[in-house]
Amino acid sequence: MTRLSVDAINIINTIKKTGSFSTAADVLHKTPSAISYQVLNIESRLKVKLFHRNGPIIRLTKEGEFLLQEGAWILNAVQDLENRVRNIPTLDNQIRIVVEKFLPLDIFVQDIRDYINTSGNIHISIQREAMTGAWDALKENRADFIIALGNVPENVKAKMQLLGKLSFALCVSPSHPFASKNKVITREQLLNDIHVEIADSSHELSFNREKELILQKQILVCDLESKLILIKRGIGYGFICPSHIKNELKKQELVIVPVEIPKDDQFIWLAWHPASKGGHFSWWKERLIKKIDASSFTENLSTA
Repeated sequence: MTRLSVDAINIINTIKKTGSFSTAADVLHKTPSAISYQVLNIESRLKVKLFHRNGPIIRLTKEGEFLLQEGAWILNAVQDLENRVRNIPTLDNQIRIVVEKFLPLDIFVQDIRDYINTSGNIHISIQREAMTGAWDALKENRADFIIALGNVPENVKAKMQLLGKLSFALCVSPSHPFASKNKVITREQLLNDIHVEIADSSHELSFNREKELILQKQILVCDLESKLILIKRGIGYGFICPSHIKNELKKQELVIVPVEIPKDDQFIWLAWHPASKGGHFSWWKERLIKKIDASSFTENLSTA
C-alpha cells in the first residue's frame, strides 16, 4: 500500500488554500476532528511533519510545500481524467451553458431560437454564476460552455476565445453623499462607505482570489437586479457597467461619480473543456465563436 494518496494530497492542498483545518473540513464535508486525524495519519505514514501549528495559525513545513509542489500535477491529472470521463456523450442533444451574472441573457436569445429551429429533441440548461463561479462550473463539469469574466484560474483545463471586455463605473443614487461632493471619491471614502457587490458563487476557486480590501463594509447580493435595487435606494455604492444601466442613468435613478482607484476592465471569455465533443456541442461552439467579433459582441451588450 502506498503511503500517499490523491485524497491525502487534496486534504493538504485544501488546508493550505483555506488557512485552517476547520474551514478545510467545511469545504471537504468532513468534521474538523476527521481532518486532524487524517493529517496526523499522513504525517505518521510519511514520517515527516507537514504543518507548523501555532494555535489557530498553521503553515506548511518545507516538506509540506515540497509535497504540494510535486503533487499538484497529480491532482490536475486526476481532475482532467474525471472531466474527460464525465464528458463522454450520453445525451448528444443536451447542452449546458453557464453565463456570468454581469451579462444580460438577451444576447443569446437568437442563438437559442436558431438552435430550436435546427434541432429535433432538445435539452438546454442555462445557469447563472458570478465571478469565479462560472470557471468553477467548468472545472466540475457542470457546463459544456461558459461565458465568464477574468482569466482562467489555476488548475482549470479550458480552451478559450476572447469575446470582448466590460468597463465599470462607480455608481450611486443621487441621494447618496458621494453624488453631492463634486470631486473624485478617494479610497478612504470607499472604505468608510458600504460596497454592494454580487457574491462570488464559486464553491472552490474563490479560495484562490485575493482578499477584499481590509475594513471594507460590504453587502453581498445574488444578482445585478438586487444590487441595483439597493444602490438606487441610497444604500451604498457599486461598480457597474454603464451600458447595463442606461435607463437608470437617463431617469437619474443612478449617477456616475469619478473615483480615485477605478475598477479594472474585465475580459469576457467563451471557454469549454478540451475533451468536449458531439454534434450539438459543435453547433454551439461554431455559433458562439462567431461572437468573437469584439465590437459586435460589445454592441450587443450595450443594446441588450
